Amino acid sequence: MLLFEWDSEKAKRNIKLHGISFDETSTAFGDSLSLTIYDPLHLDKEDRFVLIGNSYKIVFW
Repeated sequence: MLLFEWDSEKAKRNIKLHGISFDETSTAFGDSLSLTIYDPLHLDKEDRFVLIGNSYKIVFW
């Protein structure tokens, strides 16, 4: 089981900016058909990955 934690202020900004909560996006990690790929756009900062999948309510990437 995965556990998630996030900064509450950043979570509020994410809802305003993207229209979706971290709580909702975290449900996509339970999608058995999701695809995780390396994110080459952030090589200079840190290793990052993109998960494409379904949350309980929507499809997002």
